[in-house]
Amino acid sequence: MNPEIFELTLEQQFQMRLIEQSTDDLNRDQLADMLLEVSRLLMVKDNVIRDLLKQNVFV
Repeated sequence: MNPEIFELTLEQQFQMRLIEQSTDDLNRDQLADMLLEVSRLLMVKDNVIRDLLKQNVFV
């Protein structure tokens, strides 16, 4: 597997910088809420990918 596929694209790097800037003014509770929501969304993404693989969509 090509290790470069794990690198962020230029657009993704830009998006990360925007997210970083937008979180600078958040307090601890807001950051905790955001972390929980991001974790939940990553789990949902995992479930979607798992379901698509079960359906052989990527084959």
